[in-house]
Formats: sequence, structure tokens, C-alpha cells
Amino acid sequence: MVTTSLVSRRSVLKTSAALAGAAALGLAPGRASAQAKTLRVLLAGDPFYYAIQGLADDFKKETGIELQIESISLEALQARLTSSFISNQPDADVISVDQMWLGQYLESKWIMPLNDLIKGDKDVNIQDYVPEVLYSMNTWRGQFGTLPVATYGQAVLYRKDYIDKAGVKIPDDGSWSWSDYLDIIKKLNGQDFDGKKMAGTVLSGQQPAPIVHMYTQLAASSGVRWFKQFPTGSAWDFAPTINTPENVEALKLFAELYKNSPPEAIGYNWFDAGMRFAKGDVGMFYWWTPYSYLCRKDGYMSGKDSVIADKIGITRLPQSPGKDQVVSIGGHSLGIPSNTSNKDGAWAFIKWATSAKTQKAMALYTKYGYQFSDFARPSLYADPDLIKIYPYLPAQIADLKRGNGKIVRPPCPVYTTLEGIYGLNLNKVLSGDSTPEGALKDTDSFFTNILTGNFLIPYKQPSYDDTLDATKALMASLA
Repeated sequence: MVTTSLVSRRSVLKTSAALAGAAALGLAPGRASAQAKTLRVLLAGDPFYYAIQGLADDFKKETGIELQIESISLEALQARLTSSFISNQPDADVISVDQMWLGQYLESKWIMPLNDLIKGDKDVNIQDYVPEVLYSMNTWRGQFGTLPVATYGQAVLYRKDYIDKAGVKIPDDGSWSWSDYLDIIKKLNGQDFDGKKMAGTVLSGQQPAPIVHMYTQLAASSGVRWFKQFPTGSAWDFAPTINTPENVEALKLFAELYKNSPPEAIGYNWFDAGMRFAKGDVGMFYWWTPYSYLCRKDGYMSGKDSVIADKIGITRLPQSPGKDQVVSIGGHSLGIPSNTSNKDGAWAFIKWATSAKTQKAMALYTKYGYQFSDFARPSLYADPDLIKIYPYLPAQIADLKRGNGKIVRPPCPVYTTLEGIYGLNLNKVLSGDSTPEGALKDTDSFFTNILTGNFLIPYKQPSYDDTLDATKALMASLA
């Protein structure tokens, strides 16, 4: 995901302050001039960045092109890219593109469509991708706008020694319900272990985005959808379907999870929640798959092992009886800005960074304790060298194949605004300022007003039957 940024709050504030300072001085953020043998790459500061930075010399050896790589927070990235596009002032040759921005960027012609570049290019090997990933992250109205460089699903992490002591059995095949999950959390909560008072779980409760990223996985598994008809169907209908009995029950369960979580988790962002588990006083939680390796360290991309580095168990998400499992898919993808003058170099870099060869090298680049296992290619999930380091890969790809990022957090034109409303009201339930019923009623009402005000209700623009099968057919046509 994010769709998700895993950077710490400190780094976000540091980056934001630097950008604010530059603006106050009348300066633009650092934008290097384009050179024939220099490629400017602007990335979100998630784990994949460190591996790419570490392998930059490999790209130079293969192509003769020097990489000028910069990483910033996701929030700063969105603001900077929008400024570059609107002003038509080139900023970078390759950029990270969040899946929620893809439709806007393609329809505004801010990034290049990639279909013609992918078609017949054996270096891309488009068939060696998990279709659910490309569908969730990289396609919009039958067009590729990006290729994935880091793909995140969600999984359950637990402290094995504490689970054993508590006499609890965790299924390794996803054969448990969310009610089962809550019951186990309650058994784990409040016990003394290893000199600590244990919390049953930990949540990412900060609003707006972190809590939405976590809660919507539970909601989607419970059959909750955001809209009456989107993104599939011949006629999109953005009438909100947030205030339903299924969502009320899911939110009640989420509130119960919070009662068995550290109280301060109401303000935890993505990284805070993961690192709280790494401290060793939490029994079990579910979160984005990069935490399968991040929690083995005592800080963000730290070289020092956490106290539970060799005690982490990883398993598949719970399901809801009678509902099809839907796993959240997020992460980061690479695109080419339309205003770059170095499109050939940009395409060469994207092919290199997303290739099976480079992605494997990124996973094996463990200098300074860095790790990476966020693949989009099935071939890498079957690689014995990688499974030896990341033994959870078979379970990770099993859930990716049940993933649908366009259902869990649908990339509609005003997603960011809706996410802000949803996150605020979810957080109110955790704080006790609203009931699940009241929060979802308010969310539904605000959704209706926002969607109507943005001419999405009723929707009169052309629709597109955006199905997984359509993406599979597109992949076959470009192979």
C-alpha cells in the first residue's frame, strides 16, 4: 500500500518541514536538470527505495545511465507531483504513482500510457505477473499506466512463543473467522509474559488514512463494499453502500479489537503499529505484508534485530462465513511523466527495476539489515533462494491471488476526500465519541453529499466494466 507509506511520523514531519521551508524562501524543491546520461527518479520512501538505491550501480553498468534518486513521504510526493503537472515544469523522469492517483494521472495525460511500450517487449514478460496485482494497482480503463515495483498484501503476524504459552492454535491456511480471531485476541490480552503485560493486539488507529487501510481489510472480508456499482458493470453507480448491517458488525468487531490493544494505538500510524508489535508486548495483529520483515528489526530499516526477530509467526487472514475472501492489495508502482524529455531512459529504468532479475537482487540486498519481499511476479514466490530467506512467501502469494484493491479501497475520482471522512468517523468509534451505527450513518450521508457535489451521483460519464478478466485479457494481448 499503501497505497500506503511506511515511513515514520518523524521522517514525514522532517520532509514536510523541509518543503515548507523551501516554499517560504520562494524556492522550488530540488529539481536537477535533465542530462542525457542522468535519470531523475522520485520515489516514496518505503523499503523498496533502499534496495534500488543500493543497486543503482548495477543499472549504470547495464545502461551507462547515472541514477539521481530521491525519496520523500507519500504526502509530499503527491503535492510535488501535482505541482509539477499543473505547472508543466518537469521534476523527474520516473515517479512513484499510488494506485489511487492512477485514473486522474492517466485521464489528465500527466503520465504516459504504457500499453504500446509493453506490447511484445520480452524484457517486460507481462505474463509473469500476478493478474490480481496488475488489476488492483496498474490498470485504468483498459490501459496500463504503471508497473509495480513493490506489492503489498495483508497477513496476520503473531508472537509464536507467547501463542504456545497461551495454548492457542493459529491455523496456517486461513481456515478461521474474524470472530475466531477476536476470541484468540481476548485470550492473549492482559497476561504476563517474558516480564511484560501483554496486549492482545495492536491497531493503526490514526485518521484519516492509516485507520482506513487497516479497517477496510476487515470490512471487505465481511462483504462490505463502498458503492452500489464500481468498478465493474456497464453503468457505474456511486450510491454509497457504507451504512449496512455487515459494516456495522465489522466496525463493532474492530472496536472490540481496540479494547484489547494499547490505548495509545488510537493515534498509531502504519509504522507505529508495526513497531509496537516488534517491541514484544503484543500477541497478534494483521497488517501490510512488508511488516513480515520490518518487524524483525527494532526500527525502520534498522540493522539491529528486534526482541522478537526469531519469534514471529505469519499466517493468512481470517475470513467471514458465507463471504468470499477479499484481500487488500496496495504498494508502489513506477510511471513516466508526460513532461519528461528522457522517456527512453525512463522506460529502461522501469523495466530494470520491475524485472525478476532486479527484484530478486533487491530481496538479496541485505546490507545494513535491509530486506525486501514485496514481489508482483509469481516466479519469485517459487524461487528457492528467496523462500530460504522469506519462508512465508507461499502464504503471501496465496492471499495476493485472492486480492482486489479496487474493492477494498476503490480508486474513485474523489477517493482522498472520502477517505478523510471515513477515517475521521472510524476514529470516533475508537475514542467513544460515536457508536458504529452513528459513525456509519454520518459517513454515508457525507459520502452522498460529496459524490453528488462532484457530479458522481448520478454518474453521467462513460463507464468501463473494469473486471479482473479484462486485465487478464489485456495481459494476453500485450504478451
